[in-house]
Amino acid sequence: MSAKKRAPKAGSISAEDWISASRDVLIKRGISAVKVEPLARKLQVTPGSFYWHFKNRDALYRALLKDWLATNVHPFIEALEDAADEPRAQYLALAYVWVLSPQFDAPLDVAVREWSKTSELAARTLRFIDRKRISLYQWVLEGFGHDPMSALVRARTMYYHQIGYYTMRIEEDSDKRLLQIPYYAEIIAGDTWLKDLKTPDEIRRTLADFPRRENLADRMARRPLTSVD
Repeated sequence: MSAKKRAPKAGSISAEDWISASRDVLIKRGISAVKVEPLARKLQVTPGSFYWHFKNRDALYRALLKDWLATNVHPFIEALEDAADEPRAQYLALAYVWVLSPQFDAPLDVAVREWSKTSELAARTLRFIDRKRISLYQWVLEGFGHDPMSALVRARTMYYHQIGYYTMRIEEDSDKRLLQIPYYAEIIAGDTWLKDLKTPDEIRRTLADFPRRENLADRMARRPLTSVD
């Protein structure tokens, strides 16, 4: 008869703690350094604590990929769902995630891309996400009036530029980067509307306050219920 697992003591670490520690190691040292015993020492627990939350190291790897999806993929979809139904707002929503979103973790994206070179699971996940992101960009750029092929090439240009930016670990003053955004928008979207913005603060506010869909509460406030009394 196999021994039953003992429940973790109150105040003990959670699966999220293991994932967070693993994420730090993945970013700093790569997937080969994500091992149970060193992680246990980092968390100041016994290795046995790991097996309360994960069947094995592969399970932790899958959890790491899910963490990456939540951190670096879902924000793009959520931003587009939040944006007003017009291409300029949607473009700004994408740019906001890349440049200003506190959730998006560029070093994590680079680390997963490196991981994919040695793991079929990571590579397969990354290929799917690359296609998904590019298709989102293509859809937005078609909204500017570009035909599908033109929109696809523009989407790839936008995507590969951002991936290259982080992979090359380019160090650039944040204000300087913001001032370049209207020029990227002109090249990628074929639209010069952002060139009316002249300062980093104007561009920062425009990205953060991209036009959003009107929610139900706003619609109801604009058209209040009619009394039947």
